[in-house]
Amino acid sequence: MTSSFEESLVGDVMSTEVLTVAAEETTLMAWELMRQGGYHHVPVVSTDGHCIGVLDAETMAAAWDGGGPDRMRMPVSTVVGHRLMPQVGVSDSVAAAARAMLAAQLDFVAVTDGEDRLVGLITARDLVAAVAGRRHRPTPGHLGRPTLYRIEPVLPSRYAEGGAAPRGPRAPR
Repeated sequence: MTSSFEESLVGDVMSTEVLTVAAEETTLMAWELMRQGGYHHVPVVSTDGHCIGVLDAETMAAAWDGGGPDRMRMPVSTVVGHRLMPQVGVSDSVAAAARAMLAAQLDFVAVTDGEDRLVGLITARDLVAAVAGRRHRPTPGHLGRPTLYRIEPVLPSRYAEGGAAPRGPRAPR
């Protein structure tokens, strides 16, 4: 590694467009979002934007007790937060981020602002891309906040309150 790379800033290398989930989201929903979207790291954020922890396949596997899908309806906040989660700032050096990953034995570090709110992630993949000379290009109009994808099931109001959903085509009257 050259000294110029080691002096690079986290803000030049980090991923800012990440999938985040709210602390009250279910582990089942988070797993489906990770699996369907191909995400390896999904930060769990509180309502005020603080990162509670980061879900990855290892964390999800450790939380799964082998039961059916109904057993995985616990909030993701109960799954994360049981291990040290390193954090760095946007203006910290890439070398500091790499040291934090090594110390925590993780392949990611949460990137936070001055008020400890999540603004992105820096992963081992981001570091490898930077070493290879591939820097992230900011998305035009991107405000530096993590991108939040939230999927909510929507049912017509008459079914939401316990009414039975129609089955099959209706017979003509």
